[in-house]
Amino acid sequence: MKKNILVIALSLIIVLFAKVSAQNTAFLDKQSIIDSLTNIDPEIKKYFPRWKLCEPDLQIQIYQTFVFYNYPKDKLDQQSIEIMAGPKEFEEDAYQILVITCGESSMNAVEVETYMGSTLLGFLSGEFIYSGPKRGEQHNPAKRDYCFQDIPIEFPLSQSQAETIMNYLQPTNVSQAFTLSLFEQSLKIGETGFWVRSIMGNDELGYPFWSSGASKITLQRPLYVNNDTRTSKAIPYLINAYLGGSYRVTSGLNPSTLMSWIPKRMLNNANDGKLVAGIDVYMPFKPEFGASIRAEFPMGKLEEYDIEPDKYGQYAPQDRIIDNGRITQVAPVLRSSGIVSAFYNWWLNPKKPENYIRFDLGLHYSEVIELGVKTRPGQGEAIIYSLTPDVEGLQTYKPNEFGDWLYAKVEYRNQAVFPFGMSLQYSNQIVMGDIWIPLFGNWFYIQAKYSTPLRVERPYEIRNFFMISPLLRLTI
Repeated sequence: MKKNILVIALSLIIVLFAKVSAQNTAFLDKQSIIDSLTNIDPEIKKYFPRWKLCEPDLQIQIYQTFVFYNYPKDKLDQQSIEIMAGPKEFEEDAYQILVITCGESSMNAVEVETYMGSTLLGFLSGEFIYSGPKRGEQHNPAKRDYCFQDIPIEFPLSQSQAETIMNYLQPTNVSQAFTLSLFEQSLKIGETGFWVRSIMGNDELGYPFWSSGASKITLQRPLYVNNDTRTSKAIPYLINAYLGGSYRVTSGLNPSTLMSWIPKRMLNNANDGKLVAGIDVYMPFKPEFGASIRAEFPMGKLEEYDIEPDKYGQYAPQDRIIDNGRITQVAPVLRSSGIVSAFYNWWLNPKKPENYIRFDLGLHYSEVIELGVKTRPGQGEAIIYSLTPDVEGLQTYKPNEFGDWLYAKVEYRNQAVFPFGMSLQYSNQIVMGDIWIPLFGNWFYIQAKYSTPLRVERPYEIRNFFMISPLLRLTI
């Protein structure tokens, strides 16, 4: 009898356990199906329509929703909200919101439908009118009329892209890159790590665009690969060498009508050209730190030579110049120059490095020599003009106090919604600012540079030099 009761009890336990197990299995299967429908692989996201939200009111509403439903505040960022939607069957349809990301936290489609109000979702999807007196009414056809920036499906602005860019205008995470402006033209040569750059001006001295009377072409060559897995995407090479040449330009002496608002220059580059060389070394134990050297050396000796006077910046001789009537003008010439600096690259949030800052601190050197412009008779009525250093009273301008030697620069870049960058530099007792902002998408920008001496300007310097240029950035 006891044996029969034990068998019956065991049978009931097995039946109940099987039933509970079946229910749990069904629940898990159901949950896995829901998860597969509401969580999208990050690698697949780039094939879906996505956009960055930049409408302040909508940013606040979404941020407060995340906070209300107890998402960790330290992982939220009101200024970094991304929306992903399902592809539309017809262009006039509203988007179906699949994922909303605020900082590092995300809501999937089920959570979005549950937590976000229907009106807010209507605004985000383009179903409801957001701006104007008809706010809240239905769009026909659907249209997003708030501030946003689409993330191109072909070239998504993702976290990995931000990680691999140390210089946004010279990206290292693409096969080919090309930038074009009045200040600089640069080309990345495939996967070699080589860059060819053509630069007008000497920014490191505080003389942008044509104010230095110089242009240069350089080749950047990588010498040592960075094997540190933590930083190799951002800094692919630990050593980069630079080699090229600098030449004299005649632009800026008599600006055309189109460029007449830009101050004309007085400074000239060396007539015999210069050798341009440099090297960047990143510390193997901490690649964010490094040191940089840049130098420009004239290729010939300083001696008298004939010139075309309309192609040189000149000013009247001062009383200090003793020339016995031979000297009609003075032409300042930029000879040797260079900088030596230590630098640090800092991504504010390594997990999502959309904000980047670089610091440079070091020493500057430049040498500007005054040459006398003298004349002598040529054939017939011709007059020959020449530059000579052999005149008493001519000056040489080079660093002679601490402020002249100091070189410091800070650069900031943001890639969150609208990629933009800016920098502020102190060198040669000249302050120079540089800024670039987008006009159309992620390929067409506007760039501006401004410089002014903090001391009394020298005869060849410009008190306020300002230049603006379109900037084209193309990547493959």
